[in-house]
Amino acid sequence: MRASPVRPVAVRATAFRGTSRWRRRPVRFVGYDALLPNGSVQFDVDLAWGMPAHPADASTRDVNVHDRCPEVGAGPWVDGFGRAVDGPVDAGPPLSARRRARPRPTDLPRRRASAKSGRRWRAGLGVAAIGLGILIVVGPLRDTPAGFVGVVCALAGLAALLDLIPRAGRWW
Repeated sequence: MRASPVRPVAVRATAFRGTSRWRRRPVRFVGYDALLPNGSVQFDVDLAWGMPAHPADASTRDVNVHDRCPEVGAGPWVDGFGRAVDGPVDAGPPLSARRRARPRPTDLPRRRASAKSGRRWRAGLGVAAIGLGILIVVGPLRDTPAGFVGVVCALAGLAALLDLIPRAGRWW
């Protein structure tokens, strides 16, 4: 898109919902459209190409373009000075077909990890560490330095399991 010598008059941000590539969580993607001086619209452009600015002006441009963009849909056209201007209402290609759209921060609630799954992991690792420690201490390696490692494994597994007891139920 940088090959064109014609610079756009205004840009707008278009947001849509999708899922992240690796974690499959809901994400808000934002793509940009450019309004050229002849009145035509160029879809799926790079924001830096769409509104060239000095580094001091770039943050103002980003804030104005992104703050006016709705959670889902096309925002208003914004010129180089950060003002909303009139432009065509053409929606362009389907939002999911935009290749330059990038994930942006959103107000979606963050998914919190369950405390129950953390306790399950700790219990599983504690039991496994105790089992490994007992196997090493009772087995043929008990008279070697590995016997000490077995004792340490057993004690670490016991500490992990004791940590699962609620504080109110502890006597220590």
